[in-house]
Amino acid sequence: PPPYLINFWGIPSLNLFWTADESIQPVGVRDIYALEFQIFKNPLWSLFYICSVFVFMYHYYVGWKKVTPVLGIPKAHIWRVEIIGYVIGITMGLVYISFPLYVMATTPFAGYEASIQTPGRVEA
Repeated sequence: PPPYLINFWGIPSLNLFWTADESIQPVGVRDIYALEFQIFKNPLWSLFYICSVFVFMYHYYVGWKKVTPVLGIPKAHIWRVEIIGYVIGITMGLVYISFPLYVMATTPFAGYEASIQTPGRVEA
């Protein structure tokens, strides 16, 4: 890993967790990508997760409708703020739902650093 656990010079290229220093040994880390594939390959877990996201979206919708009038927004603009909030809530929900849909529709990518990965981390 980089000296401060983040490679600040790698920010423009999104190379945050690697260093060009050859004296530092690469280290395998917890593989969230593999964990996501292990969980969401099971259709029951995916269905449970998607249903939970819909419950959250409903909760967000009802809560946003109740909270907008008390935010101190002028009455003429409340409907605009509500629409913006609904768009944000729907976008967030769709992003969360996209994770299990992606896993169920694709095969996992093995990665470029096979030498430091745990063997059999994802089922291809």
